[in-house]
Amino acid sequence: MTLSEELERLHRLHQAGGLSDEEFAAAKARLLKGESQSESSSLGPLRLRDRLQDSRFWAMLLHLSLLLNFLMPGGGFIVPFLIWQLGKERFPELDQHGKNVVNFILSYGIYALVLFSVVMVSGIGLVILVPLWYIVMGIVSLLALFAAWRANQGEVWRYPLCFRFFE
Repeated sequence: MTLSEELERLHRLHQAGGLSDEEFAAAKARLLKGESQSESSSLGPLRLRDRLQDSRFWAMLLHLSLLLNFLMPGGGFIVPFLIWQLGKERFPELDQHGKNVVNFILSYGIYALVLFSVVMVSGIGLVILVPLWYIVMGIVSLLALFAAWRANQGEVWRYPLCFRFFE
C-alpha cells in the first residue's frame, strides 16, 4: 500500500470515528516518518474498533433475542439473560443493556399478569385474550427493534414504563 493510500485509509477511519484525534495524529506521524505498518502500533486502534463493533453487535443481539418468544415461548426470556451474563465480563458495555432488557422482561411480565387477570375476571376471557396477545407482542417487537437499532448506534436506550429492578 502506498503512503497516500495509507494516509487516506487513516483519514477515513478518523472521520468514521474509529480513531480519536490523538490516535490519528500519532499514526499519521509514524507513517510520515517512514515506519512500516508492522513496526508501528497502528493495529491497536483497529483492534479497539473491532472490539467496539463486537460489543455493539452483542448488545444488538441481546435486544433482538427478545423476539424469540414468537418462535419459542420462553426463549425470549432465557436467551437475553444468558447473553447478558456470558458477555458482560468480556464487554462491559453490555452490562447496562442486559440490565435494561431484564428490567423490561420483569416489568412487562408484571403488566401481562395484571392484564391477564383483569381480562379473565371481567368475563371477556379468551375472546379478547388472543388478539390482545398479538397486539402486545407487536408492541414488544417494535420496542426491541428500536432498542437494537440504538444499541447498534452505540447508545443505551431504556424501555418505556419499566420498573428499575437493576440499575
